[in-house]
Amino acid sequence: MSSATPRPATGTTPASEAERVLARRYGGGHRTVGRPSRRGPSPRGWIVISVVGTLLASLFVVWIVWGNSQKPVAKDVSFQITDAGHVYADFDLTKDPDQSVTCAMQALNEQHAVVGWREVTIGHVAEDELNGRTSTHRVPLRTTGIATTAGVESCRATGG
Repeated sequence: MSSATPRPATGTTPASEAERVLARRYGGGHRTVGRPSRRGPSPRGWIVISVVGTLLASLFVVWIVWGNSQKPVAKDVSFQITDAGHVYADFDLTKDPDQSVTCAMQALNEQHAVVGWREVTIGHVAEDELNGRTSTHRVPLRTTGIATTAGVESCRATGG
């Protein structure tokens, strides 16, 4: 006779006994049938989401470009100081030909203080004075002191 511990006569091996203990402790018999359920959109859903996203992005870009193209844009070209009380400012204005635009002109001294200011309204521009949508303008300004520079401070659309 051997002194080894007797094995149960049920015909189970230690490995299957361990599996049974683990199955009792943690639950067993979990099997997936077929494909696991998917989360999220189907492939067709992703296509629809992509198309809608692309359309929205395109509309946003068109809105930004179209909105900025309607704003008047002024660019200082030069200025001429005639004396202590007068200065001329030359600038290019890009706008729709029939659009009315009001531009604020200013003259500054050495300390960057405003010594002259004027608002100018520019309406319809004749076709022969246009370079595309851009026209050139010369505006006289009266100053309270000697100016060192003059130009456009801002422009805004005022009508039609």
